[in-house]
Parts: sequence; structure tokens; C-alpha cells
Amino acid sequence: MSAEAGTAPRPVPTPRRAPRIPATLLQNRVLGVAAFLVLLSLAFAATAPHFAQLENATTIALNASTLVVLAAAETVVVVTRNYDLSVGSTAALAAYLGLDIVRHLPPLGPVLVIVPILIGLACGVVNGAIVAYGRVPSVIATLGTMSVFRGLAFLYANGHQIDVKDLPGWVASTSAAHVLGLPVLIVIALLVVAAGSVLLRYLPLGRQIYAVGSNPAAAEFYGLRAPRIIFRAYVLCGGLTGIAAFMLAAQASWIVPYLAQGMELSALAAVVIGGVSVLGGSGTVAGAAVGALTLATIDNGLVLLGASEFVREFVQGAAIVAAVIVDALIQHRIRDLVRGLRRRRTA
Repeated sequence: MSAEAGTAPRPVPTPRRAPRIPATLLQNRVLGVAAFLVLLSLAFAATAPHFAQLENATTIALNASTLVVLAAAETVVVVTRNYDLSVGSTAALAAYLGLDIVRHLPPLGPVLVIVPILIGLACGVVNGAIVAYGRVPSVIATLGTMSVFRGLAFLYANGHQIDVKDLPGWVASTSAAHVLGLPVLIVIALLVVAAGSVLLRYLPLGRQIYAVGSNPAAAEFYGLRAPRIIFRAYVLCGGLTGIAAFMLAAQASWIVPYLAQGMELSALAAVVIGGVSVLGGSGTVAGAAVGALTLATIDNGLVLLGASEFVREFVQGAAIVAAVIVDALIQHRIRDLVRGLRRRRTA
């Protein structure tokens, strides 16, 4: 029957706006980790003695501060679809060599904090050159430099250690100082997270890092030089690791070449738990920081419950495996949703 015979014309459906599914899912991943951290804290508060005390919360934050900075450094590289397994060794070399220079040049004062940062930058240059321009897979390259940097620290130390009493007073006082009621190390970690978040979200280099990690071929097609961007990501990672090295040295009773041993795995665990995709192209520094705080909370709660070191290592490993599985499932779901949207648009 025609419209002239009295039948109302069928309304034309308004095209629906495509939802920003990937962004929403990724944001919810960070919120999910934060919610898990809250539930975990409540569980430990109910079972572990002294966990809910303010002093213990400060201890957790202090213990997490260095890991937060290392996780931020690792995030910058992981977003590019690469890894840096040498951050622990870089921190050890930067801490020992950097603080030994500080020990021999006390008149220069706190300006020497730049020394471990410069050493970290140099290590980042080495890693970036091998991975970006040498085209060596990042896992193989940084696994090699992990041994090289650690070996250099041992060779330079030659069996000696640096006692805190031999360092200028401003080094040791850094860990005890406060700014606006917060320990300086926590303030440094917060500033690194804030600066890293701004860089990745708003600055051109950050957008280029996400573009290369999301689709390296497409990034090259649109004129981005992927090797140069990956190189810069590694240099930035090295500089942040240098900051973490100074923080470790400021907290330590003595500085030894095996400082930060195993922290590369903890940093990678914090990154993955915090929602940074191991496939690159997504994730935030803030999420990695929440992941680091989650690991510190788990470790603190298990210590208060009397768990052994082996149990703590098992829990950390299980958290990494679970986070990687969740990441793979979410990435698979995102791809399915994107394909569905494309099919509906072309239909």
C-alpha cells in the first residue's frame, strides 16, 4: 500500500555514532586494577596485623616509589612494542658509578644528582641504538645489555661497596626529607608519573610513540620514522631509570653492584598489571604506577602475614601470568568489535 493511501512513511533510521570501544575498555582496565587494589587493601586490613595503620601506608608508598619510576620508564618502551630487560642493571650501574662520582666531588653539592641520570641516558642510548637501528629484537638486545651493564658495575666496584657515611649528607637526607608533608621520594615518583602522563598524552613524541606501537607499518606510511621514535623512547627510559637509581641509592645503607637485582621483572610486572598492553600501542604511565603500588601492597601484606619469600615470588609471577592472559583476551575482544563495526559501516 502506498503512502498516498494512508500509510505513514517508514522513518529513516538515524545513523548511530560508533562507540569508542577500545578507549573505553582500556580506561576500564586501569579502573579495574584500582578497584582490585582497594579490595586487596581491605582484605589485608582485615587479616594482616598493623596493615591499616598510617605508618604502614607510608611504608608501602615509599617501597613503591622507586618501582613506580622504573615502571614509568618501562611503559615508554613497552608502548612501542618493545621491552627493556636491563632497567635493573642500568639502575645498579648508574647508582654505583654515579654515587662514586658524587663521593669524590662533594663540593658540587646536589647538582650531582644529574650524574646517575646521565649514566642512565647513556645506557638508554646503547639500548636504543641496538634495537632501533641495529634491528635486534628488544628481548635479545636488552637481555644482553642487562649482563653487560651489571658486569660493568661489578668491574668498576672491584669487590668494594659505597657506605652511606662516605657520601655527602644531602644524599642520605633525601630519603628522610619531606615536602608538604610527603616524603621526597614519593613526591619524585608523583612528579615522574605526572610528567610521563603529559608527555605520552599531549606532546608530539608521546603521540608518535603510541602511533608506532599501534601500527609500525602505518606509522611509517604516514611519514613517522619508527627507528628514531623507538630510539628516543629507549633514551627516555634510560633517563628515568637514572632517577630511580638515585632513589635506590638514597634509601640504601650501602651501594653495591647487585643493587636492584630482579627489579626489571618487577617493573615489567607492574606495567602489565597496570593495563599497558604487551602488544604495544596502549596503556598509561598512571596505570603502570597503580600496578607498581599493587605489587608493593601485595608484598607488604604477605610479609605482615608471615609469608615466605618463595610465596611472595609465586604470587608476583601468578599476577604477571594473569595480567598477560587478561591483556590477550581484551585485545582479541577489541579486534572482534572493531571488525564488527567496520562490517556494519560497509554494509
